[in-house]
Amino acid sequence: MKFTKPFSKYFICSTAVALLCSPVLASDHRDSPYTQQNPQADIGDVFLFQGAQTGGLAMAMTLNPLSGSGADGTLPSDKITLSPDLIYIFNFDTDGDAKADIAYKIKAGKATTGQQQPLELRKAIGAEARDAKWSGTVHGTGETTALNQEMHVVTGKMDELLFVGPRRDPFFFDFLTVDAPVALAIKEALAGGDHLPAAGSSELAFGRTDMTLIVLEVPDLGADPLNYWVTVADGSGETVDRMGRAGIQGIYLVDAPTGYNTEYYTPRNAAKYPTIGDLNNAYNASSPDQDGANYGEQFTYRFQQLEVSQDKLADKVAFYLPDMIHWDPSANAGYPNGRNLREDAIFWTLFDLNPFMQPADGVELPHIGTQRMSDRFPYVAPSINQAFKPGSQLEPVFPIFMK
Repeated sequence: MKFTKPFSKYFICSTAVALLCSPVLASDHRDSPYTQQNPQADIGDVFLFQGAQTGGLAMAMTLNPLSGSGADGTLPSDKITLSPDLIYIFNFDTDGDAKADIAYKIKAGKATTGQQQPLELRKAIGAEARDAKWSGTVHGTGETTALNQEMHVVTGKMDELLFVGPRRDPFFFDFLTVDAPVALAIKEALAGGDHLPAAGSSELAFGRTDMTLIVLEVPDLGADPLNYWVTVADGSGETVDRMGRAGIQGIYLVDAPTGYNTEYYTPRNAAKYPTIGDLNNAYNASSPDQDGANYGEQFTYRFQQLEVSQDKLADKVAFYLPDMIHWDPSANAGYPNGRNLREDAIFWTLFDLNPFMQPADGVELPHIGTQRMSDRFPYVAPSINQAFKPGSQLEPVFPIFMK
């Protein structure tokens, strides 16, 4: 990637550092004080695509970021679980009001043997879809999958498929073809003061790490346009984390990097949100229909820092807020129309926000990830600690994808 126009020192600070040097690194890992303390509630990334297994919509969220890395506050891959005290929710807005009309809710019980937990899947419609409580109609029950044990898939009453278990983090951000100063800022973010694991590869943006993966595929969903986001709620129905578009909190709601003027990073409504941490906690606790009123000023300010022209500010804010992924089956699939497991959604966002960047000569961007995904449910690559049969690096001890 090369810069085709001169850019100011201010642009370097705001783009190369503000976008890329925050601890969440333009994804959603460790995005708030609450989620940093509660990794079972910490959504890393979300995905939405047409599933090959049933032909319906497949949706995924990842939790327990950086597992298996040895980083402070993380657990080994064979120890991560869902919290029995939390509700994990896939939300769908079907009428364009940024409120959930359909929600699939998932709850895990206490681990019975090691890592394995009982599971229940519910479908909620209307008011129950919006309450973030453990409500709705039971659609299936079963168990999670433990590392290097038999794979369990819950089949719902409408032939839904549900998988929960440890898998490799599918997050993908190709920074290797980005020239300085942006490349330097990215590498600093990867291996600098945030102490995130890293390696010199877009496939290893967070190093070799696992997550708890939740994948749900719904055969009768996706024939019509909709908006999508995921949430984690506590037992009282209070939302503690949410995510829609890739990198939103890592771009707009960030602390000042070390050595930079904190004034430029103070929340715009400082009376309501004294710190960025307060702002992130509040953002996670709110719903997309509140985004424009609550965070429009903050996003406008960040776009001004990114040198978006005045006549385009309103349209740019309206595109990113409410914070949801749009799905239109009549349009070409690919971010921001859905988000599949292989595409570099972060690059798409940076390119959208930065008119100064173009791919370098001979480089096609965005690159497509080469993790060992499958076209069989649950699609995501095996754990970094996956056990394979003796003499093989392809045949696991237990099957990890459906036939």
